Amino acid sequence: LKSKLTLYEFKIFCSLARLEDSGKYLCWVNNTAGEETIQVSLTVTAPLTAHLQPQVQTVDVDKDAQFQCIVSGHPVHDVNWLHDGKPILRDNRVEILTDPPRLIIKKVQKDDPGMYQCFVSNEWEQIQSTAELQLGDASPELLYWFSEQTLQPGPTVSLKCVATGNPLPQFTWSLDGFPIPDNSRFLVGQYVTIHDDVISHVNISNVKEV
Repeated sequence: LKSKLTLYEFKIFCSLARLEDSGKYLCWVNNTAGEETIQVSLTVTAPLTAHLQPQVQTVDVDKDAQFQCIVSGHPVHDVNWLHDGKPILRDNRVEILTDPPRLIIKKVQKDDPGMYQCFVSNEWEQIQSTAELQLGDASPELLYWFSEQTLQPGPTVSLKCVATGNPLPQFTWSLDGFPIPDNSRFLVGQYVTIHDDVISHVNISNVKEV
């Protein structure tokens, strides 16, 4: 359907308004004594929609991830990005493009997975769409390891290592190239922190001289 402009009793009517009818309209009046003009701006709006693609993606560590916010409606004043509810700022790994709206995360790290949102707004409304970034494979990385110690015979010692990776890494302990002795003096344990770091330890009681 096409819009229709009608002039009636010094008024202009726009029926079935379309986006292209937006603009500045000028009213000019004159007589033998002079003239006067007035300018009026018309903005035709269309409801905003947003769809973030892909909805779910799995990316390995050190690979790039990209989301595109597919937007329709008019006018679009702002497109903002959030990660787990916090605003995303540009840095050397994060690139935010505007045409079309895209978010590029370079060399994905373990803190990057989570929920991503694009917020699209104008003067009259704000809408949003959500997508998820999941972490793919990441090779094991040791974050902490025990230091060399010199002890007198008798006390108890605890040796600890911390690692990260995906899938979660598994630790294996050995003594001089052989498996840890299977007796009550050696206790091996392992657990996962809320940050998905794996902590493994071996407690040795009644340390003996080699």
